[in-house]
Amino acid sequence: MKRPTFRGSHVRRTSGVTALVLALLAPLAGCGSSAAGDGADAGPTVSKVDAIAALIPESLRSRGVLRVAVPDGSPPLASVDDSGAVVGMDPSLARALGGLMGLKVKLTAGSFDSQVPGLQSGKFDLAMGEYYVTADRLKSADFVSDWRDYSSFATRSADGWKPAGGQDLCGKKIGVMKGSAEEASVTTFNRKCSTPMTISSFPDQSASFLALNSSRIDAVVTGRGQLETAASTTKGFKISGEFGGGPCATAVARNGDSAKMLKAVQAGYAELIKSGTYLQILKKWNSDYGALDKPQIYTADSTPPKYS
Repeated sequence: MKRPTFRGSHVRRTSGVTALVLALLAPLAGCGSSAAGDGADAGPTVSKVDAIAALIPESLRSRGVLRVAVPDGSPPLASVDDSGAVVGMDPSLARALGGLMGLKVKLTAGSFDSQVPGLQSGKFDLAMGEYYVTADRLKSADFVSDWRDYSSFATRSADGWKPAGGQDLCGKKIGVMKGSAEEASVTTFNRKCSTPMTISSFPDQSASFLALNSSRIDAVVTGRGQLETAASTTKGFKISGEFGGGPCATAVARNGDSAKMLKAVQAGYAELIKSGTYLQILKKWNSDYGALDKPQIYTADSTPPKYS
């Protein structure tokens, strides 16, 4: 779950990953997991498309508001800036989808592992967090693919260690974000290790980098794009290797409106791709390396994608 440009931080650069952590934490101070609407960076203006608006369920049309959960503290995918606005690739895509549907968009930034429970309780209509579509997740929600990502490894620059693949993590102390695809994939891979990893799950990405900087863990496993962005602005850690990878998806609440909602979201992404707005948004956030050509629906009966 994974991603490219730190912004909103005017913290003076210090050394190593500490600067990265401060840059990540600064926009979040005092914001917590609050709801936020359109901010200074709402993304491109997208007009209503009648054919897509006709696909949404009546309950959503009557409400007039699309409720979307996004992860907090995961720039450039989603984070809260100094003004309290939710910004990033996911919020921009969410606002674009809402525009096509003729709906206002209410964004709620919170912890990644709270999103699917929020869908199940009826709090959200969609959750965007670079979800890998797994058999376990398909028990709880439906999905529409919207992007592609893979993971890499962040280690301290001063270390000689440069992991290339999963086998190199065996016997090491590894940090992942709680509820993320990396948490699941690293835990699964750990069963293959003759000397097991010690895996620590953190509530957000900034906490994992703090642990890396303080030598409590040996590496952070997270999205390649996010690491590339961090490396372009911060010294003190290096990037290596490739781990996992495949299509990521928007989670759709599973309820009586699911069938219509899935078609509306799929049609929305298809329209954004066709019009060029999708690529425009991804380029803005330096995440176009993960662009998909065609959105695909996944439900409880679907065979999940294979992730390398």
